[in-house]
Amino acid sequence: MTRPRLAINRTVAPGLPLADFLALARNAGAEGVEIRNDVPGREFADGTPASEVRARIAEAGLAVASINALQRFNDWTPAREREAAVLAAYARDLGAPGIVLCPVIDESLGWSPDERLARIAAGLRGLAPILADAGVTGYVEPLGMRGSTMDRQAEAVEAMQAVGAAGVFRLCYDTFQSFRRGDPTLFPEHVGLVHVSGITRTDLAPAELTEPDRGLVGPEDRVENLARLSGLPDYSGFVSLEPFDPSVQRDPDLAGKLAASLARLRGALEAATRVA
Repeated sequence: MTRPRLAINRTVAPGLPLADFLALARNAGAEGVEIRNDVPGREFADGTPASEVRARIAEAGLAVASINALQRFNDWTPAREREAAVLAAYARDLGAPGIVLCPVIDESLGWSPDERLARIAAGLRGLAPILADAGVTGYVEPLGMRGSTMDRQAEAVEAMQAVGAAGVFRLCYDTFQSFRRGDPTLFPEHVGLVHVSGITRTDLAPAELTEPDRGLVGPEDRVENLARLSGLPDYSGFVSLEPFDPSVQRDPDLAGKLAASLARLRGALEAATRVA
C-alpha cells in the first residue's frame, strides 16, 4: 500500500526566498510543498510565472501538494469566478493537483444552516466547470473558528454530494480546525488533502485558539495528530504541515525541529500503513 507523502506549507517559512524554502523542505525530509497565493513578495504574489516555479520545485526533487487558497468560495460572485479562473490556470501550469477552498469568515452574517448549505453548494457548482477544465481538484476545507460559514466536515461532504461533480471535489481535512471546532467525525473516503499542525499551549480552550497558536507536531501536541492520522489508514495523498506560529517561523533551529516533526509524522503514517 502506498503511504501518504509529507509536505510543508509555505506558512512554515514565509519570509524565505523560494530557493531557500525549497532547500529547507528537501533537507527536512519533505516530499512536497504547498504554494500560497497570499504571501506578499513571494511566488504567485510577485508575478513569477507558474512554469518557472514548477521547474524550480522539480529541480529541488519535490512535488506540489496544492495551491492554498481560494478564499470566500461560498460567496460566489462574478469577481470570485474571475479569481477562481486565474487561480485554476496557475494551478494547472504549476502542476498542482488542486486548490484549497476556504469559506467566508464573518460573525455578523448569521446564515441559517439551510442558507449555509445552499451557499456552499452554489460556490461548488460555479467552481466545478472551472476546475474540471483546468484538470485540478477543489479541496474543500472546513474552518473551525468563530464566524466560519462552513465549520464541520459533514457540512462540506453534504454539499459536495448535493453538487455531484465526482472527481472534482475532495475534502481538505485540517486536524487543527477539527480540534478547534470539536468536530471529531471523519470521512476518510472523501479526504484528498490533510493539513496538520500542533498545539502545545494549555491555557486556552480549543475554541479560543487562533492561527498563531499553530506550531510543529511534537510530543506535547494537544491535537493528537498522530492518533488522528491513524484514522486514515487507506489515505495516500499529501499530509502537509501548516504552522502559523511566528516563533516557529523565526526559530534559528527551524530546520532541525522541522525535520524532527516530519519524522514523527512519517513514523505514524508508516505504522498506520502496516496496520492497514
